[in-house]
Amino acid sequence: MPSTRDTWIWYGLAALFVLPPGCIALSRVTMELFISSTSTGEGSIGTLLGVFALTVLASWAGVLFSLLLTVGLFLDSRHLRRADANWTPTPLYALAGVVHGVGTALLPAFAVSVPVIGYYLYRRRGRNATAG
Repeated sequence: MPSTRDTWIWYGLAALFVLPPGCIALSRVTMELFISSTSTGEGSIGTLLGVFALTVLASWAGVLFSLLLTVGLFLDSRHLRRADANWTPTPLYALAGVVHGVGTALLPAFAVSVPVIGYYLYRRRGRNATAG
């Protein structure tokens, strides 16, 4: 049975993996709302400022979560290399976290980072299931 620590690390990395695309989707939706509200003249100045602030906040949150994912991937892969395991990932997986961060500004970068980090999490989950 995998240790509780390994399970929590996997869940933490999985959450950090999903949050940046989610934040960017929220940012895009709120930007569309802001643009449609200003073009139709509907909404108060407070509503417009709130929607704009949410747009900016969601964008920066995506960048922050990507940075945390990069650090987490690096530290976790380094930890797994030191442990006796049948899979020893390279710390270069952290570069996929950097590409994930680029994806917050340039969406096609997610086409590279999502499969690589998804593979890492898949293998990491498999290691958790076989650890004992």
